[in-house]
Amino acid sequence: MIRVVVAGAAGRMGNLVVPALAQAEGIELAGTLVRGSDAVAIFELCRPDVLVDFTIAESSRELGLVAAERGICPIIGTSGLTPADISALREACRHGGVGGLVVPNFSVGAVLQMRFAEQAAARLPCAGIRETHHPGKKDSPSGTALATARRIEGASGALPPIESQRREGLVALQEVSFAQPGERLELVHEVTDRRAYLPGVLLAVRAVRGLRELVVGLDALLG
Repeated sequence: MIRVVVAGAAGRMGNLVVPALAQAEGIELAGTLVRGSDAVAIFELCRPDVLVDFTIAESSRELGLVAAERGICPIIGTSGLTPADISALREACRHGGVGGLVVPNFSVGAVLQMRFAEQAAARLPCAGIRETHHPGKKDSPSGTALATARRIEGASGALPPIESQRREGLVALQEVSFAQPGERLELVHEVTDRRAYLPGVLLAVRAVRGLRELVVGLDALLG
């Protein structure tokens, strides 16, 4: 059994992830963290193998380090971590002898969109990325848009512009446009229900202990 503690258990994603993990084969929900919880005490009590973190960046910066240094594999689903944050977490995982994941988006469809965008960018100029989320989305641009832009830059040498919008009634929508004279290519991905993220969360939980270092994104797990 993979013992898991969920941080941010009372949030939008936490409310979905907690019951999904509790019901999943081969996974034991060992504990939860909410605002004000003593993470160290809960880690000592629950002895988890994996931390799944859906808090906010300010909390994740410390929580991921605390977990990794105790030999607990961190899976960070929080947006807004900086390259310096990720570098520090990578070093903590190395020091703790565990693998970890920082996942900008747990949707398999979003990961495929990023792959296709990277492939397209090697052949067509990218006109830009437009991401639209619900008004409660705290970071702007989204972590997914930033990750997509970095992959496009790696393939083309040019960082595309990002337009961010917040609109009632949406969960997540990302549109990536490519154009050259006479043609246009649009890659569109939309999440209409947060349950779309659950297969990616379960995949990450089951795979993270097999990693030897911190990995960014689900891409490496999809083959």
